[in-house]
Amino acid sequence: MALAHRLCRLPRLLPLAAAAAASKPYLPGKPSPAPPPPLSSPPPFPSLSCLFSTTPSSSGDSSMVVVGSAESFTSIMSKVEGLDHGLMDARDFLFAAEKLPAVFYYTAVWCGPCRAMAPVISKLSSRYPKIPIYKVDIDMDGVGSKLSDLKIFSVPTFHFYYQGRKTGEVVGANATKLESTMESLHKQL
Repeated sequence: MALAHRLCRLPRLLPLAAAAAASKPYLPGKPSPAPPPPLSSPPPFPSLSCLFSTTPSSSGDSSMVVVGSAESFTSIMSKVEGLDHGLMDARDFLFAAEKLPAVFYYTAVWCGPCRAMAPVISKLSSRYPKIPIYKVDIDMDGVGSKLSDLKIFSVPTFHFYYQGRKTGEVVGANATKLESTMESLHKQL
């Protein structure tokens, strides 16, 4: 993860290298060169909230749900898989009875391909509002062991569930495959 953070900071160093290459060395007997122009500060990175926005688009309702804790992740996963044998309220009963499909979107704040897929998954959540998309940050406390059980070794990873079982998986930033898998899940409704 430290390497990923270094790679994210790399563009900030490029203006310094360009300025160093452009400055002329001092030669004895000649007047010293004019000081290089002051470096302008590099543009700041966009805020992370902008990169991972879950607000619905104007085209319709969004089905994106940000999973906020390991406990809620466990609860949602057990309901989707139909393993929740505890007390169920009326809404949970309807969810289990209808066997609604679900998509789990495993992501990380530091992941460049995840940021590239954010607009795609946002568009799909608006296009298919009846399919809930659960966004799970892999760096969330308490989720690590669950992710290894689910065999998630890279991000972004998308798991598709229908009638309580996993029916598909997309690993990486493959927008075409993600859209076609989402469409086939939608057709099963």
